Amino acid sequence: MADRREDRHASSWPSLVPAMGACVDAMGSEGFDEALLDLLRRAVRIEQCMIFAYDSSDEIDCLLAANERQPRVAGRLAQLYADGLFRQDPNYQRLRQLIDDEGKLTATELTTMQPEAMSPTYQSHLFAFPDLVDKVSLTIPGQDSIYYLNLYCGVTAGPFTEDDLACLDGLAPLLASLIRRHYGSTRPLSQRPSAQETAVLTPLSERERQLCLYLLRGHTLKTAAAELDIALSTAETYRKRAYAKLGVPSKARLVALCRPS
Repeated sequence: MADRREDRHASSWPSLVPAMGACVDAMGSEGFDEALLDLLRRAVRIEQCMIFAYDSSDEIDCLLAANERQPRVAGRLAQLYADGLFRQDPNYQRLRQLIDDEGKLTATELTTMQPEAMSPTYQSHLFAFPDLVDKVSLTIPGQDSIYYLNLYCGVTAGPFTEDDLACLDGLAPLLASLIRRHYGSTRPLSQRPSAQETAVLTPLSERERQLCLYLLRGHTLKTAAAELDIALSTAETYRKRAYAKLGVPSKARLVALCRPS
Protein backbone atom coordinates (compact mmCIF):
# COMPACT_ATOMS: atom_id res chain seq x y z
CA MET A 1 0.00 0.00 0.00
CA ALA A 2 2.95 2.31 0.57
CA ASP A 3 3.84 2.10 -3.14
CA ARG A 4 0.25 2.96 -4.00
CA ARG A 5 0.32 6.08 -1.81
CA GLU A 6 3.57 7.18 -3.43
CA ASP A 7 1.96 6.69 -6.83
CA ARG A 8 -0.88 8.96 -5.76
CA HIS A 9 1.61 11.78 -5.26
CA ALA A 10 3.00 11.07 -8.73
CA SER A 11 -0.51 11.38 -10.18
CA SER A 12 -0.90 15.06 -9.28
CA TRP A 13 -3.09 17.19 -11.53
CA PRO A 14 -0.21 18.76 -13.53
CA SER A 15 1.10 15.28 -14.39
CA LEU A 16 -2.32 14.29 -15.75
CA VAL A 17 -2.72 17.28 -18.08
CA PRO A 18 -0.93 15.65 -21.08
CA ALA A 19 -3.17 12.56 -20.79
CA MET A 20 -6.24 14.81 -20.56
CA GLY A 21 -5.14 16.64 -23.70
CA ALA A 22 -4.61 13.35 -25.51
CA CYS A 23 -8.22 12.34 -24.69
CA VAL A 24 -9.55 15.61 -26.08
CA ASP A 25 -7.47 15.23 -29.26
CA ALA A 26 -8.65 11.62 -29.72
CA MET A 27 -12.41 12.31 -29.43
CA GLY A 28 -14.26 10.89 -32.40
CA SER A 29 -11.31 8.75 -33.48
CA GLU A 30 -10.36 5.10 -33.08
CA GLY A 31 -7.66 6.08 -30.58
CA PHE A 32 -10.06 7.49 -28.00
CA ASP A 33 -10.52 4.29 -25.99
CA GLU A 34 -6.78 3.84 -25.44
CA ALA A 35 -6.33 7.53 -24.59
CA LEU A 36 -9.12 7.32 -22.01
CA LEU A 37 -7.69 4.13 -20.50
CA ASP A 38 -4.26 5.75 -20.27
CA LEU A 39 -5.71 8.72 -18.37
CA LEU A 40 -7.59 6.47 -15.93
CA ARG A 41 -4.59 4.21 -15.34
CA ARG A 42 -2.36 7.20 -14.66
CA ALA A 43 -4.90 8.76 -12.32
CA VAL A 44 -6.02 5.80 -10.20
CA ARG A 45 -4.19 2.66 -11.45
CA ILE A 46 -7.31 0.82 -12.55
CA GLU A 47 -7.02 -2.76 -13.75
CA GLN A 48 -10.34 -3.01 -15.56
CA CYS A 49 -12.66 -0.53 -17.23
CA MET A 50 -16.16 -1.06 -18.64
CA ILE A 51 -18.40 1.52 -20.31
CA PHE A 52 -22.05 0.72 -21.00
CA ALA A 53 -24.94 2.63 -22.53
CA TYR A 54 -28.34 2.22 -20.88
CA ASP A 55 -31.79 3.20 -22.08
CA SER A 56 -35.31 2.99 -20.71
CA SER A 57 -35.83 -0.52 -22.14
CA ASP A 58 -33.77 -1.84 -19.20
CA GLU A 59 -31.08 -3.18 -21.54
CA ILE A 60 -27.45 -2.16 -21.76
CA ASP A 61 -24.94 -2.07 -24.60
CA CYS A 62 -21.20 -2.48 -24.02
CA LEU A 63 -19.11 0.34 -25.51
CA LEU A 64 -15.72 -0.51 -23.99
CA ALA A 65 -14.33 -3.50 -22.10
CA ALA A 66 -10.68 -3.61 -21.09
CA ASN A 67 -8.72 -5.59 -18.49
CA GLU A 68 -5.03 -4.70 -18.33
CA ARG A 69 -3.78 -7.93 -16.74
CA GLN A 70 -6.19 -10.34 -18.45
CA PRO A 71 -7.17 -8.74 -21.80
CA ARG A 72 -9.12 -11.77 -23.06
CA VAL A 73 -11.26 -11.84 -19.92
CA ALA A 74 -12.76 -8.38 -20.44
CA GLY A 75 -15.07 -9.30 -23.32
CA ARG A 76 -16.39 -12.39 -21.52
CA LEU A 77 -17.12 -10.42 -18.36
CA ALA A 78 -18.83 -7.66 -20.34
CA GLN A 79 -21.03 -10.23 -22.06
CA LEU A 80 -22.02 -11.86 -18.75
CA TYR A 81 -22.81 -8.43 -17.34
CA ALA A 82 -24.80 -7.25 -20.37
CA ASP A 83 -26.69 -10.55 -20.63
CA GLY A 84 -28.39 -9.86 -17.29
CA LEU A 85 -25.96 -9.81 -14.37
CA PHE A 86 -26.04 -6.00 -14.49
CA ARG A 87 -29.46 -6.20 -12.84
CA GLN A 88 -27.75 -7.67 -9.74
CA ASP A 89 -25.24 -4.81 -9.56
CA PRO A 90 -26.03 -2.66 -6.47
CA ASN A 91 -24.58 0.37 -8.27
CA TYR A 92 -26.96 -0.26 -11.17
CA GLN A 93 -29.86 -0.24 -8.73
CA ARG A 94 -28.63 3.17 -7.58
CA LEU A 95 -28.61 4.33 -11.22
CA ARG A 96 -32.26 3.26 -11.51
CA GLN A 97 -33.10 5.36 -8.45
CA LEU A 98 -31.53 8.45 -10.05
CA ILE A 99 -33.66 8.26 -13.20
CA ASP A 100 -36.68 10.56 -13.21
CA ASP A 101 -40.22 9.74 -14.39
CA GLU A 102 -39.34 10.62 -18.00
CA GLY A 103 -36.47 8.12 -18.10
CA LYS A 104 -33.77 10.78 -17.81
CA LEU A 105 -30.77 10.83 -15.51
CA THR A 106 -30.72 14.13 -13.69
CA ALA A 107 -27.08 14.29 -12.57
CA THR A 108 -23.65 12.68 -12.79
CA GLU A 109 -22.83 10.65 -9.68
CA LEU A 110 -19.84 8.67 -8.42
CA THR A 111 -20.85 5.52 -6.51
CA THR A 112 -18.52 3.23 -4.56
CA MET A 113 -18.83 -0.55 -4.34
CA GLN A 114 -21.40 -2.08 -1.98
CA PRO A 115 -20.09 -5.64 -1.40
CA GLU A 116 -22.69 -6.40 1.26
CA ALA A 117 -25.45 -5.92 -1.33
CA MET A 118 -23.90 -8.23 -3.95
CA SER A 119 -25.33 -11.67 -4.60
CA PRO A 120 -22.90 -14.61 -4.38
CA THR A 121 -23.41 -15.28 -8.11
CA TYR A 122 -22.60 -11.69 -9.07
CA GLN A 123 -19.51 -11.56 -6.86
CA SER A 124 -18.24 -14.95 -8.05
CA HIS A 125 -18.64 -14.26 -11.77
CA LEU A 126 -17.47 -10.66 -11.91
CA PHE A 127 -14.98 -10.28 -9.04
CA ALA A 128 -13.58 -13.58 -7.77
CA PHE A 129 -12.49 -15.09 -11.09
CA PRO A 130 -10.67 -12.02 -12.46
CA ASP A 131 -9.23 -11.23 -8.97
CA LEU A 132 -10.89 -7.82 -8.68
CA VAL A 133 -11.33 -6.32 -5.23
CA ASP A 134 -13.00 -2.94 -5.64
CA LYS A 135 -15.21 -0.97 -8.01
CA VAL A 136 -16.36 2.61 -8.56
CA SER A 137 -19.16 3.60 -10.94
CA LEU A 138 -19.81 6.93 -12.65
CA THR A 139 -23.30 7.46 -14.08
CA ILE A 140 -23.41 10.06 -16.86
CA PRO A 141 -26.55 11.56 -18.42
CA GLY A 142 -26.56 11.73 -22.23
CA GLN A 143 -29.01 12.91 -24.87
CA ASP A 144 -30.21 9.47 -26.00
CA SER A 145 -28.54 7.15 -23.49
CA ILE A 146 -27.23 7.03 -19.95
CA TYR A 147 -23.54 6.16 -19.88
CA TYR A 148 -22.31 3.92 -17.12
CA LEU A 149 -18.54 3.90 -16.43
CA ASN A 150 -17.32 1.06 -14.17
CA LEU A 151 -13.73 1.12 -12.89
CA TYR A 152 -12.10 -1.78 -11.03
CA CYS A 153 -8.99 -2.36 -8.91
CA GLY A 154 -7.24 -5.73 -8.68
CA VAL A 155 -5.53 -7.59 -5.87
CA THR A 156 -2.08 -6.16 -6.67
CA ALA A 157 -3.00 -2.48 -6.34
CA GLY A 158 -5.61 -3.07 -3.63
CA PRO A 159 -8.88 -1.17 -3.06
CA PHE A 160 -9.42 2.42 -4.10
CA THR A 161 -8.05 4.87 -1.55
CA GLU A 162 -9.58 8.13 -0.39
CA ASP A 163 -7.09 9.90 -2.68
CA ASP A 164 -8.27 7.78 -5.60
CA LEU A 165 -11.90 8.66 -4.95
CA ALA A 166 -11.05 12.35 -4.60
CA CYS A 167 -9.14 12.21 -7.89
CA LEU A 168 -12.04 10.49 -9.67
CA ASP A 169 -14.50 12.97 -8.20
CA GLY A 170 -12.36 15.80 -9.56
CA LEU A 171 -12.10 14.11 -12.96
CA ALA A 172 -15.82 13.31 -13.12
CA PRO A 173 -16.92 16.44 -15.07
CA LEU A 174 -14.16 15.90 -17.65
CA LEU A 175 -14.85 12.16 -17.94
CA ALA A 176 -18.57 12.83 -18.36
CA SER A 177 -17.95 15.39 -21.11
CA LEU A 178 -15.44 13.17 -22.95
CA ILE A 179 -17.69 10.10 -22.86
CA ARG A 180 -20.81 12.01 -23.90
CA ARG A 181 -19.04 13.76 -26.77
CA HIS A 182 -17.20 10.70 -28.08
CA TYR A 183 -19.87 8.04 -27.79
CA GLY A 184 -22.75 10.44 -28.40
CA SER A 185 -21.19 12.03 -31.49
CA THR A 186 -21.66 9.10 -33.82
CA ARG A 187 -19.59 8.82 -36.96
CA PRO A 188 -21.62 8.75 -40.21
CA LEU A 189 -22.04 5.44 -42.00
CA SER A 190 -20.90 7.18 -45.18
CA GLN A 191 -17.36 6.72 -43.86
CA ARG A 192 -16.01 3.91 -46.05
CA PRO A 193 -15.37 0.58 -44.30
CA SER A 194 -11.71 -0.24 -43.93
CA ALA A 195 -10.25 -3.27 -45.67
CA GLN A 196 -10.15 -5.06 -42.32
CA GLU A 197 -13.80 -4.24 -41.57
CA THR A 198 -14.84 -5.43 -45.03
CA ALA A 199 -12.96 -8.72 -44.62
CA VAL A 200 -14.28 -9.40 -41.10
CA LEU A 201 -17.91 -8.58 -41.94
CA THR A 202 -18.03 -10.60 -45.19
CA PRO A 203 -19.95 -13.57 -43.64
CA LEU A 204 -22.84 -11.33 -42.59
CA SER A 205 -26.08 -10.49 -44.34
CA GLU A 206 -26.39 -6.93 -45.64
CA ARG A 207 -28.54 -5.79 -42.69
CA GLU A 208 -26.22 -7.46 -40.16
CA ARG A 209 -23.23 -5.79 -41.83
CA GLN A 210 -24.91 -2.36 -41.77
CA LEU A 211 -25.77 -2.74 -38.09
CA CYS A 212 -22.20 -3.73 -37.21
CA LEU A 213 -20.84 -0.76 -39.15
CA TYR A 214 -23.10 1.59 -37.20
CA LEU A 215 -21.87 0.05 -33.95
CA LEU A 216 -18.27 0.45 -35.12
CA ARG A 217 -18.96 4.13 -35.86
CA GLY A 218 -19.95 4.73 -32.23
CA HIS A 219 -23.69 4.18 -32.32
CA THR A 220 -25.52 2.42 -29.52
CA LEU A 221 -27.95 -0.33 -30.51
CA LYS A 222 -30.83 2.11 -30.02
CA THR A 223 -29.42 4.82 -32.31
CA ALA A 224 -28.32 2.23 -34.89
CA ALA A 225 -31.88 0.88 -34.98
CA ALA A 226 -33.17 4.41 -35.55
CA GLU A 227 -30.71 4.98 -38.40
CA LEU A 228 -31.75 1.70 -40.03
CA ASP A 229 -35.44 2.48 -39.39
CA ILE A 230 -36.03 -0.85 -37.66
CA ALA A 231 -37.41 -1.85 -34.27
CA LEU A 232 -34.97 -2.16 -31.39
CA SER A 233 -35.93 -5.83 -31.04
CA THR A 234 -35.05 -6.40 -34.70
CA ALA A 235 -31.71 -4.69 -34.24
CA GLU A 236 -31.06 -6.95 -31.24
CA THR A 237 -31.78 -10.01 -33.43
CA TYR A 238 -29.40 -8.77 -36.14
CA ARG A 239 -26.71 -8.12 -33.53
CA LYS A 240 -27.05 -11.59 -31.98
CA ARG A 241 -26.87 -13.25 -35.40
CA ALA A 242 -23.86 -11.17 -36.42
CA TYR A 243 -21.95 -11.79 -33.19
CA ALA A 244 -22.68 -15.53 -33.42
CA LYS A 245 -21.37 -15.69 -37.01
CA LEU A 246 -18.25 -13.70 -36.09
CA GLY A 247 -17.65 -15.55 -32.82
CA VAL A 248 -17.55 -12.38 -30.71
CA PRO A 249 -19.38 -11.87 -27.38
CA SER A 250 -19.53 -8.06 -27.30
CA LYS A 251 -19.06 -4.80 -29.14
CA ALA A 252 -15.63 -4.43 -27.58
CA ARG A 253 -14.55 -7.73 -29.17
CA LEU A 254 -16.12 -6.68 -32.50
CA VAL A 255 -14.02 -3.52 -32.43
CA ALA A 256 -10.89 -5.51 -31.55
CA LEU A 257 -11.56 -7.91 -34.44
CA CYS A 258 -12.08 -5.11 -36.97
CA ARG A 259 -9.31 -2.85 -35.68
CA PRO A 260 -6.45 -5.04 -34.40
CA SER A 261 -3.66 -3.14 -32.69
